[in-house]
Amino acid sequence: SRTEHLNILKKNTSKMAMVLDAFASYVQNMLTEMVNEEVHMLLGVGDEIGKMEVKLGDLKNFLADADRRNITDTRVQEWVSQLKRAMYEAADILDLCQLKAMEHGPSTGDVGCFNPLLFCMRNPSHAHDIGTRIKALNKKLDFIKERSTAFSFINLGSYEDRSSKVHVFLAGNTSRETSGEFDRSGVVGEKIEEDTRKLVEIMLTEKKGDTNIMVVAIVGVGGIGKTTLAQKVINDGAIKAEFEKTI
Repeated sequence: SRTEHLNILKKNTSKMAMVLDAFASYVQNMLTEMVNEEVHMLLGVGDEIGKMEVKLGDLKNFLADADRRNITDTRVQEWVSQLKRAMYEAADILDLCQLKAMEHGPSTGDVGCFNPLLFCMRNPSHAHDIGTRIKALNKKLDFIKERSTAFSFINLGSYEDRSSKVHVFLAGNTSRETSGEFDRSGVVGEKIEEDTRKLVEIMLTEKKGDTNIMVVAIVGVGGIGKTTLAQKVINDGAIKAEFEKTI
């Protein structure tokens, strides 16, 4: 029904506001790290990252206002979809940084122990590519923000559900609509070891008790350590001993 459609749209808008909030906080923390570590980047890249932080914060506030409304205007719905696609691109940038960090090899240690985007900004060979992608994303965010003026959104300031940023949406969703706070503690130290142990235990228990094929999905926004966690599970001694093939 139309009411159900609107409820779903508002729910997705609320999710996106939390993702934007977390992403903006992540970028802000990364900029602080850059200053503290005196990271030298290609000219203009740091400025582009700073601009992205501001735009994400503004768009998050506009989205919070959209969440309060009954969104019946198809133009607003299209604007929300456009912003969603931009968020996917932002997640792709973080995923690419994660891959580049992984490709750098074991000399970097556990790649979950540092910020993948910060790693790329330290390396001129990667900084140009990532910087170009961020600049292109900023242009899209500029256009999206400019379009928002047509809808008279109110900048509500800090999103009211700030304390509820940590969310992962799993149930029956085959799209990329997952979200979570960009908290480095979630991919380093005791936390990642605990998650590794839990996943290994689940996989071994299910293998012994069931002949059906089991699929385990590690989901979340880009840059939070999904690849690192998967690698730690697949390289676990018990997994290697129990399974004949791993990919």
